[in-house]
Amino acid sequence: MNKQERFILLWQKYLDDEKMSVAEIRQLRTLIHDNQNLLQINESIARLFIEQTEVYASPETDIVEIFNETWDKLQEEEPEVQPEVHLMNTQPRRHWWKWAAAALLLLTGSTAAYRLLKQDPAPKLAKNTAAQESIRPGTNKAILTLADGSTITLNDAKNGALATQGTTQVVKLANGQLAYQQQSGPAAANLFNTISTPRGGRYHITLPDGTKVWLNAASRLHYPTAFNGSQREVTLSGEAYFEIAENASQPFFVNLDNMQVQVLGTSFNIMAYSDEEAVQTTLLQGKVKVNAPAADAQDKQKILVPGQCASLFRNGILKVQNNVNTEETIAWKNDLIQFAGTDVRAAMRMIARWYDVEIEYKGDVPNAHFRGGLSSDASIEKLLNMMQQTGEVHFQVSGRKIIVSP
Repeated sequence: MNKQERFILLWQKYLDDEKMSVAEIRQLRTLIHDNQNLLQINESIARLFIEQTEVYASPETDIVEIFNETWDKLQEEEPEVQPEVHLMNTQPRRHWWKWAAAALLLLTGSTAAYRLLKQDPAPKLAKNTAAQESIRPGTNKAILTLADGSTITLNDAKNGALATQGTTQVVKLANGQLAYQQQSGPAAANLFNTISTPRGGRYHITLPDGTKVWLNAASRLHYPTAFNGSQREVTLSGEAYFEIAENASQPFFVNLDNMQVQVLGTSFNIMAYSDEEAVQTTLLQGKVKVNAPAADAQDKQKILVPGQCASLFRNGILKVQNNVNTEETIAWKNDLIQFAGTDVRAAMRMIARWYDVEIEYKGDVPNAHFRGGLSSDASIEKLLNMMQQTGEVHFQVSGRKIIVSP
């Protein structure tokens, strides 16, 4: 368990008013006091805050005073006096959410996004129990299309061998993952398969060369059942995270609309949804070359190093951003819904894909931005309530439609 995970565990116990040992109190104090961990602590507080409370911060909040209050409360108890203590066992912990709100405000730098100390909190999502219960979070599901055009619904298929494609056997493993296992025999003609996830679906596949691919919702991957020849090529639409099996003599290429990514390393994420403003390639490990012949620039090739993201916008502009938060980029792979200063339209596109809903806007699109995350198995009600508490956006659920208004 790393320091941040340990902090989250201890901070959770503190918020829940659980008894804490002397060692736990001391460690929590140390983690908060460690300036090197301040940003991580702020992020951790913010995440817990988003998940557990519906009160948000305003620019009028005195952040320093509130953070100092947090520290003072932790110093009030003397752990040497008693082996097990409640940090605030004499009264309810009424103000913990203020401290969390302060951390959230530090994180966002927003001047208008959040509210704190309002006598009348922002309204909760209007109750429409039948509609909300019919909108479920996504699950692992996908359709596999074989070389002859026949299809297999992977989430309904039993574990074991599903099909034979040339000299390759297609297998569904015990963990639900799809894998390709090469069998002995003479090389067969190239055959191609396609795996497609619907809205509300994700899937994990191991390609014939051992490359691992996590496919996000509303995505499609087209690939050969055996990588013959001098290079390995697949075609992607939607979003996927790749961990490439190394083979220097057979380079790996991912083909996209108006872009090709040549893999010179191992781990990267590609988002190539047709309804997004840009095709984005984010590198986590190794090195990749982005080739964008349609880019409106002299330099149509970019070599990325870890922490960089190349974005090819619809207007032909190719940009590279440094020091991106790669954990936020692949949060979806780790079963999180993550907003990182995300505007309303982009957030609703994410929600539409994962919850398989339609989005309708009434009036002007609210000028709100969201930062934070929660589990991807969260109910639609919990997620929308969290967003609605900004006070700048309101939602109504009607069937499988979410109506967005200022």
